[in-house]
Amino acid sequence: MKIWVDFSELEAAVRRMGAAPVEFDVHVEATPLDRIDAELEQGIELPDLQDVEVSNGLLNYKGRQILLYIRDHAGKVQKTLEDGKAGNRFHVADCKTLQGMRASGRFERYVVTNSLNGFFYITGQSWRTGAQEEGDARLWVCQNCLKKLNFKGAQYGGAYQQARDFDIGQFFSKYSSFFPHLPSRKAEDKDLEGYTDDWPQIAGHFKADRGFRCDSCKVVLSAHKNLLHVHHRNGVKSDNRASNLRALCLSCHREQPAHGHMFVSHKDTRTINRLRREQGLLEKSDWQNAFDYCDPALHGVLDACQRAHCAAPEIGVDIHDAQQAIVGSLEIAWRRKRVGVAITKEDREAAEKNGWRVVEPAKILDDPGCVC
Repeated sequence: MKIWVDFSELEAAVRRMGAAPVEFDVHVEATPLDRIDAELEQGIELPDLQDVEVSNGLLNYKGRQILLYIRDHAGKVQKTLEDGKAGNRFHVADCKTLQGMRASGRFERYVVTNSLNGFFYITGQSWRTGAQEEGDARLWVCQNCLKKLNFKGAQYGGAYQQARDFDIGQFFSKYSSFFPHLPSRKAEDKDLEGYTDDWPQIAGHFKADRGFRCDSCKVVLSAHKNLLHVHHRNGVKSDNRASNLRALCLSCHREQPAHGHMFVSHKDTRTINRLRREQGLLEKSDWQNAFDYCDPALHGVLDACQRAHCAAPEIGVDIHDAQQAIVGSLEIAWRRKRVGVAITKEDREAAEKNGWRVVEPAKILDDPGCVC
């Protein structure tokens, strides 16, 4: 929708000051909120799981990462409202619990949502009073889901602790590269609350003084300035002393403490890794390098492979066709074996067409030896 604003009074004031008005155009393009996103925020009840797809082991509804939970808590609703741990677990992956239900043909009425606030609207009939109860509860995540994804090493112990400390926003951010539709808050969006009015100028000058180089991984982003942020070391956004600032690429910025809710697109992550490789920053193939530079969505895969004593993979490997043109990219790859992992369908098809064996992350988590 176009909005026309009359600037004639402003132009008249400019003329009165002895200057000539300058032609300018204000064009702001708002990203419309898709209806499905608004519905998912509230929760969509499904009669079965046919519309829920699986992407790299994660639950997917119409291209969006989701959580899956049971709204009807029957007789334990009151206890669950008091203590979410008493309720049914919510699911984030195609774990053995969901697979078992699917195999037996038994389904509950599940609700899909992508809300990040950690509360789940539940209903039920109190066994104490017989009255209908409803409200928001802090349910716990399914530990089998965390093991399925090897989330923070959950396959090898600590799943209970990970479930207890689970943060939905941090989880969605970690796996955001797997989905074409990101939540409304992305890393590129600037939340200006707490920043000084002159912050855009300060940040711009600081990045320029640094030569548009990331202070952490050293990648130079002079041709992609939007992928470089300025980070406040102490977390105080109004403290703009040079000693409190760091220039960080998006990938390094989201790894900072208290920044786990930043959503970075796969396109941006891949661009940063391609520049790192072109600038000679990814030449070493060791495990530390792999964890430092790999897309966080594949950290569980890296952990499983390292424990299986596989060789460390290369990060951000370009796929070339017969004419040596770059036609795609593998997130991680074992070049000698011509095997790797691709996140997008286009990269997977390009790699397979040019002689690579592409393995799904979920398959590697089930059997890390398949790439060793």
